[in-house]
Amino acid sequence: MKRRHFLKATGSTISAIYLAQANRYGQALAQSSSRKLAFLVGINTYLETTDPSELRGANRGLSPLTGCQTDVELQQQLLIHRFGFKPADIKILLNQDATRNNIFQTFETHLIQQAKPNDVVVFHFSGHGSRLFDSEAITSDRANSALVPAGSDHRNADQSVNDIMGKTLFLLMSALKTENVTAVLDCCYSGGGTRGSERVRADGSNNLYQPSAAELAYQKSWMRKLGLSPAQLRDRRKAGTAKGVVLAAATANQLAKENDLAGVSSGLFTYFLTQYLWESASSLADAEVMIKQSLFTATGFQEPVFDLKPELTTQPIYFTSPSDRAAQAVVQSIRQNQAILWLGGLDKTTLESFGTESKFSTLEGTEAATIIQRKGLIATATIAGKLQPGTLLKESSRVIPRNIKLRIGLDPSLGNQAPKVQNNRIELIPARRDSSYPQFVHYILSRITTISALSGSIALFSPSLEILPDSFGQVGESLSSAVDRLTPKLQGLLAAHLIRQTLNSSTSKLNIEVSLHHQNQPNQIIAKASTQHSLTPTLTPSQPVPVKTPCQFQVINHDAAPLYLLIALISPNGRFSIIFPNDYLSGGLTGEVSAQANRLIPDPNQGESFHIAPPSAGRGEALIIASRNPLTKTYKQMRALAEESNRTPIAIADQRGIDAIDNLLSDLNRQSSSSSYTISTDDVATLSLSFEII
Repeated sequence: MKRRHFLKATGSTISAIYLAQANRYGQALAQSSSRKLAFLVGINTYLETTDPSELRGANRGLSPLTGCQTDVELQQQLLIHRFGFKPADIKILLNQDATRNNIFQTFETHLIQQAKPNDVVVFHFSGHGSRLFDSEAITSDRANSALVPAGSDHRNADQSVNDIMGKTLFLLMSALKTENVTAVLDCCYSGGGTRGSERVRADGSNNLYQPSAAELAYQKSWMRKLGLSPAQLRDRRKAGTAKGVVLAAATANQLAKENDLAGVSSGLFTYFLTQYLWESASSLADAEVMIKQSLFTATGFQEPVFDLKPELTTQPIYFTSPSDRAAQAVVQSIRQNQAILWLGGLDKTTLESFGTESKFSTLEGTEAATIIQRKGLIATATIAGKLQPGTLLKESSRVIPRNIKLRIGLDPSLGNQAPKVQNNRIELIPARRDSSYPQFVHYILSRITTISALSGSIALFSPSLEILPDSFGQVGESLSSAVDRLTPKLQGLLAAHLIRQTLNSSTSKLNIEVSLHHQNQPNQIIAKASTQHSLTPTLTPSQPVPVKTPCQFQVINHDAAPLYLLIALISPNGRFSIIFPNDYLSGGLTGEVSAQANRLIPDPNQGESFHIAPPSAGRGEALIIASRNPLTKTYKQMRALAEESNRTPIAIADQRGIDAIDNLLSDLNRQSSSSSYTISTDDVATLSLSFEII
């Protein structure tokens, strides 16, 4: 199911191309005179009217979305500033303007009529998806994936819908005179509604609808223009010979989601795709690993699939080479000594606590801008020296507030009261009447309703409503008792949340790479990551690892100076442990990796070992912090904790453990401040390795 083509079947796959290594952007433009055309569609609101007398048929119950317009803005900024598209060559339809007829008319006039051979074409759609009955289907379920345009909130009088079938998009792409076509589709075809603190981009009914008569007539019109019989079209769809490639957000049996993290509502897939492309110009093999890994970490189930035709493997994404210099921000406008910045290249996890006084430099390393305030992806900054609109910027230091909180949503099943928590940095947030939350929550407390043996017990869930293993209690447990029981787990989750605010693999100037592998089989890599400055920055797909497997980290320091490390492990059930350094009880303290050195952690020559701890299967994560400055306060606190408990690794489950993480941030801090930590990309690298435990 995962590897079927979107335009052939039920929307269950992605077709894509491998990225070629990028040349400098200016050189690419000088060598090519091809035009670059884009058509971007984003639909947050579907309802055309609230007057019942004007409704055409049964309401389909399409839930409102909030991130589709941001998706369009993300793509627009990326295409202009990273891939060299001219603003005038990008057409945009938003919300109620994105009707079926308007989408077809713009696709025809802007793309089909203008694109010449060798031109570059990008089509993006963010909105709801659905499934329509296809009399010429090539799958056993007789379904064809579809895009839900504005004005398709209700069924027609004959119960059909005005959705745009994948077969229709196949025909439109076939009509283009260029082969350099990319379609990006951030929608899905199952589910619908709200899941936890996120929203699903699909018709919630999961019905198999009938296509409208107008849709079928439009298809026949294009078949005549292209000289295709129904049998020929069916054969082409089976062979996957449509023009260009398609990038889609999820398989047919998965949910494409959006969330509101960091005050930015966007599709998870679009954000991870565009954020990765702001930072990297490497191959699609690396992009596949990064995007899959990001979605796996964020949702646990949304998985894009990267299909490709062999003849396209050497082509760059969007069929044009991006600038080969990574960036996190772009200057949109200048007024006197202030600039408006677009921050679309920053990861939303770190953007959430991205504070004032954070700094950016030019790609050449000159100090350029200091943040005054941020709202969503827009920031106001003071500027140093001369900047021009369109200038690309790179993060140089990040200011992280000391009062960061872990937000826990309280599901409506728990009532509207929020009991006290021992740690005031863990905030309990009751849901609204409509089951939504006033802001993005990192985890959710809810009573279990889907597992009969545990029905009525309270457990901890991810924002996507995945239950954290071993988090449920006794049936009938009170909320206050559940909070007390789960407080050690919440302390560990808070510790992980604090460290994640320092993640900076794409901006750190340290030159380091880390891999996790089977201890007895070093060639079997479980997960691998590096800074962009690493000599070998290629990512390796993460591999599942069985519980109790003896594992080992390999840390390679390519820098000319020693680095000081801390490695933490977050298990699927939320347990947070410091696994390196781990020699406090023996009196040694060797958290250093020498310059130009390769270190194995744990070291089998010293009789050390490290196993993936039972009992939980699911998503695991390792956080690796490397610093050019000694972690003096951190190591001292860890030694005290180890001596008191007489054990290592050290589990973070109480306030003193959180104090140790605060000491870590203090050790990483470049400037003294009572209200914030300043983390410089010159001195610190924090990497994340996500992997599946089975």
